[in-house]
Amino acid sequence: MTRKTLVALAATIALALPGMASAGSNDMDVVVDGNTGAETRSIAVSVADLNLASTNGMRRADSRLIRASKQVCGFVNGSVIPVTDDYRNCFSAAIDGARGDLTVLAQRMS
Repeated sequence: MTRKTLVALAATIALALPGMASAGSNDMDVVVDGNTGAETRSIAVSVADLNLASTNGMRRADSRLIRASKQVCGFVNGSVIPVTDDYRNCFSAAIDGARGDLTVLAQRMS
């Protein structure tokens, strides 16, 4: 994938996920990193509008992290064609890392 394509992809993700992707990271963002082969993609997911002390807030945050993990690993238009071991490994590592960061953030907020 060329640099120009990556920039276009990043811009598309930022526009497609209002409130989820941001240019920078702050204290209420969880950064989701996905590695597929030699390529790494990241999305900063804001949870600033959620109450992380509540079950509902954590559930909504997790839903955002799942969506971002799928995107950084190549989930496009509802499917990855074909679902590969690279995708599975990428998604697993991305969601595990993001959930760990979310847990630390939630503990820090309480």
